Amino acid sequence: MRWLTLILSLLSLSSQAQDECVVFSSGESVYAKFMGLQSRSIQWEEIDYVYHVHYTDSFPDSYISEDIIMDAHEHLNEEFDEAMISFDLVSIAYHNFDEFWAAPAILDNNNVCLPYSSSGWNWMEDYVEDLIWDREEYMNVHIFPQFCGGILGFAWTAYASTDLDGVWIRSDMMGRYGPQLTDSARMENKTLIHEVGHFVGLHHVFRNVDNCGQVLGDCLETGDYVCDTPPTKINWSCVNPICPPGAYDYTPNNHMDYYVDSCRTNFTEGQIERIHAALPILRPGITDQPPYCVGDINGDHVIGMADMLLMLINWDDAYWLDGDLDGSGHFNVLDLQIFLAHWGMICYGAELDPFYREQEAPTIKSEGRHW
Repeated sequence: MRWLTLILSLLSLSSQAQDECVVFSSGESVYAKFMGLQSRSIQWEEIDYVYHVHYTDSFPDSYISEDIIMDAHEHLNEEFDEAMISFDLVSIAYHNFDEFWAAPAILDNNNVCLPYSSSGWNWMEDYVEDLIWDREEYMNVHIFPQFCGGILGFAWTAYASTDLDGVWIRSDMMGRYGPQLTDSARMENKTLIHEVGHFVGLHHVFRNVDNCGQVLGDCLETGDYVCDTPPTKINWSCVNPICPPGAYDYTPNNHMDYYVDSCRTNFTEGQIERIHAALPILRPGITDQPPYCVGDINGDHVIGMADMLLMLINWDDAYWLDGDLDGSGHFNVLDLQIFLAHWGMICYGAELDPFYREQEAPTIKSEGRHW
């Protein structure tokens, strides 16, 4: 049933003729508002990451050289500089996809349609299982020769149970120069910036918007969960955007829209704030930022009796900020309800460690280089 739901929802996107990306938001909605309300100081964060270049003889230009990758790495850091996020490239690994038994079927769009196909998905999980680096500590960026239809890339906004979690970029979208680039509108590496934007917690600025200026509700709980990205429909051009900028107080230049590469130049202040608020919740362990755990008042990474005792001790203090879980400025019964809703949760960093720490992260892949 879950595959039927996934396929139907994604096929609704594939009916569009334009280029697009797919974003998965596993386990995010519960914390959407908390991310917007929690006051966290914005400081420089560093994310370690790995490139996986999956090449095949079926697409001769899919073997992307290291100099193109290094230039794309430098560009990634340039674009995220305003967001105070830096990326440390740990390895470039090259994988001959032709050696995988299911490669012919996966590369045949008439047979398997990534990322829509359930069989293709399962095969790809088998393929990457021994290739990826620890997803809790590294961003795995996969450069792959072909996706279904007009899909340029896909990513997850939060940790997911699949080994495919990470960033996926179509080979002919990767880099700022080289023979792999064939689309004149997509030669500035902005697909990588866009998909990494998803990885660090951002959604499309047009998420759930049907009409220009549509009011979806609380901006911290609806749309892209950002308040300074006005609700606009999908824009394919910044020269003649579907929603007129003057009427909706926005500049058509956001990295998280579908503009051609030359138009994508900016993250808003609200998006930057969301990145820094989201990472400790949606991807704890990927940076040095302490993870946020709703209701973990004493900092032991477990929501339980010790935290409850602190709440009872401070019950008469309406201005006890440690207990102000909803960000209202007051400690009251609403905060208690939030606390009880998360009772028993074991958060990232606990000694019981609910995440994937069974194996040590590899120092280098056999086909890769280390910096």
